[in-house]
Amino acid sequence: MTLPKKLARMLSDEIRGEFHLTFENEDGEVFRVRATEQQVAGLIEDLDELLGDDVEAEDELTEHKEMGDE
Repeated sequence: MTLPKKLARMLSDEIRGEFHLTFENEDGEVFRVRATEQQVAGLIEDLDELLGDDVEAEDELTEHKEMGDE
C-alpha cells in the first residue's frame, strides 16, 4: 500500500443525477469517482465528525486558557 499524498484540491459536480468528485494531489495526479447521494451524505457526516472533534478540542483548550490554566 502506498503512502497517502497531500490533497491539493477537490472539485465536485452533479451530472445527470450522479455526483462526480475529483481529487488532485500536489504532484498533479487526478483521481475521479462517481458517488450516489447517500454516499456523499455519508462522506459529509464523516467529515463533520472529524471537524467536530477538532472544534471540541479547540474549545476545551480555549476554555483552559481563559481560566488561567496553561
